[in-house]
Amino acid sequence: MRTPLSNPKTLLLKYGIREVVDTAQKIKELDPTFVVVAENIGDPIARGWTVPPFLKENIIAEVEKPGDLSFGYSHSRGNPETRKWVTQYAKRFSPSSELDYENVLFTNGLGASISAMYQMLPKGARVLQPTPAYPAHSSMESFSAGAPSILYSLNPNNDWQPDLANMEAQIQDNPEVAAILVINPNNPTGAVYSAETLEKIVQLAEKYNLMVISDEVYFRMVFNGKTFAQMTEIAHNRVPLIVMRGLSKDLPWPGGRCGWLEFHNTHLDPDFKNYVDGIKKKILMEVCAGTLPQVILPRVYEHPDFEAWNKLYNDELEANANFIAETLGKVKGLKVNKIYGAFYMMPLFEEGVLNANQTLPIANEAVRAYIESEVNKPGLPLDQRCTYYILANTGICVVPASGFLSPFYGFRLTTLDRNDERRRDTYARLSRAIEQYLASAV
Repeated sequence: MRTPLSNPKTLLLKYGIREVVDTAQKIKELDPTFVVVAENIGDPIARGWTVPPFLKENIIAEVEKPGDLSFGYSHSRGNPETRKWVTQYAKRFSPSSELDYENVLFTNGLGASISAMYQMLPKGARVLQPTPAYPAHSSMESFSAGAPSILYSLNPNNDWQPDLANMEAQIQDNPEVAAILVINPNNPTGAVYSAETLEKIVQLAEKYNLMVISDEVYFRMVFNGKTFAQMTEIAHNRVPLIVMRGLSKDLPWPGGRCGWLEFHNTHLDPDFKNYVDGIKKKILMEVCAGTLPQVILPRVYEHPDFEAWNKLYNDELEANANFIAETLGKVKGLKVNKIYGAFYMMPLFEEGVLNANQTLPIANEAVRAYIESEVNKPGLPLDQRCTYYILANTGICVVPASGFLSPFYGFRLTTLDRNDERRRDTYARLSRAIEQYLASAV
């Protein structure tokens, strides 16, 4: 008999952000008049943000250059001149940085970086993940390890800051932990961590001889009075550190698929250096990352209009987020934290307000039958049940918090919608739907 082709570890790959799209698509097939309001996916373009002119101008100028070099392969680790620029750019934010361009690695978006990092860990080595988690990290780490995620808590009663006592307890209880993942600004909660919090995380990494992975793709998107503290500066010459950055969100150009890894403090630990070399070899098997985004990246971030664009972006995101938090904060049964970075928010249901008998009316009979069959599946989390009914009733697509390995029931939404009228309508309807759902069966 042939050796099985299917990998049983596939069950560990879960990505609720995209999986809910399949549910929306099925509803659309059953009811062609159904309109989806996609509050689930962090794509600025889809939510009304136009590409800044200076980005388009640089793309056009590059592709029209004689020789068409931007259409060919780049260096396997990334365009050398761009990698050298990254090292200087890092020093602006972290003056102590000693990053060498050979320790900068470009990938086809940070998704490719995430896969490579976890795949190249040796058997048995684990990376401690935050909860609520970001599925691309938690699922790939879990899949690579062949075991459920090991999680540390983010505290919703403390603006979603890491619970440092819980983090240390998880390190002590799980000696296989070799690294701590920090996502700052945070997806899915919108939290931003203070320098004091990051210092305590680095102290834990020092105490237990751990690597730190700092996912900072949203580091330019901080508002509501917060500032971004540089993990690179705090961890300098103290612990092995990987910093993750990219251009997909803050320009915005998510379809450009351009991210990079910075490997800091490689001189501290020969084992860390060997691990870094392994990641580089893994990416070599992919030939190279896309050339065009790499070669124009320095010119885009150095463009005289970038800072004004970034301020406009952050100001609007701040206003959007505060409006949504204020609107949903009035709904009895919801706990809503203000956000300070990125464009995600995770409202939570108060304990005990959800049950398995609550419903919302669904006009289309075929859609109603489909949703009822879905919500009656064994083991379906109560917040997922709620979001399915909200989707079918209103068209508003949010992601259940349980899809982020959250111990709390709730949902994650994006704060990107640039259309004021549509945003007001969306969150007025969402508020009414939640109130109606909670009241349907107390």
